[in-house]
Amino acid sequence: MLDKILANKKYEIEEIPEILPKRTKDIIEPLQTLKNKPFIAEVKKASPSAGEIKPDASPAEQAALYEKYGAGAVSVLTDKYFFKGSFEYLKEISEKINTPVLCKDFIISERQIEAAYAFGADIILIIAAVLTQEEIGRLSEKARELNLYILYEIHTAEEYEKIKDFSPALVGVNSRNLDTLEIDKQKGAQILNTLPDSLFKIAESGINSPEDVANFRRAGADAFLIGTYLMKSDNIKESFQNLYRGLE
Repeated sequence: MLDKILANKKYEIEEIPEILPKRTKDIIEPLQTLKNKPFIAEVKKASPSAGEIKPDASPAEQAALYEKYGAGAVSVLTDKYFFKGSFEYLKEISEKINTPVLCKDFIISERQIEAAYAFGADIILIIAAVLTQEEIGRLSEKARELNLYILYEIHTAEEYEKIKDFSPALVGVNSRNLDTLEIDKQKGAQILNTLPDSLFKIAESGINSPEDVANFRRAGADAFLIGTYLMKSDNIKESFQNLYRGLE
């Protein structure tokens, strides 16, 4: 699956407008908000693992509900083909809310980072599994030129070795295997447990109960990225209350 996504990504990059909009809002620092509200709530209409999730959802309205009921940040899928996202959704959401916004994509080009900045992102995702160490360094430098924050995503302890030289502050551990799409929460927790305490650690994928939150918290997670559970929810307020119980 990962190979298919990356092969298609090159075509999506070519579709990014040559002239990007002028950014109109200041970048919002995410760490403080996530310390107070440790949930990154994700807006995604579909995914390769779940298929269509909520195809008719208004991304901006969904994000506003997340902000209202407990999100410390909002993640927005900008991958078009596999996740039904777009940079326009990123722009709509960043203009609608005052919470930090993460541009969630398979970033392989500086052009994507320029677009993420222009359309209002505060944070970008760099996935160690899809990049060489040299590419990670180049993309990190570009993001920092634009004062964007970086969430480095890893799936194995070995991938931390690829990112550690770039002074990571936010590190996400994804429990999903990007090739098979299978989730192994126990492995994710084990990796979280090996990371330095100086990092702000984020658990990703498959979190849908207070028990999941509590288990990842015990493993060292400082925050949690949650998508499908919240997108499928008929009551965002109750779903957040349920997740917050895992912190008690």
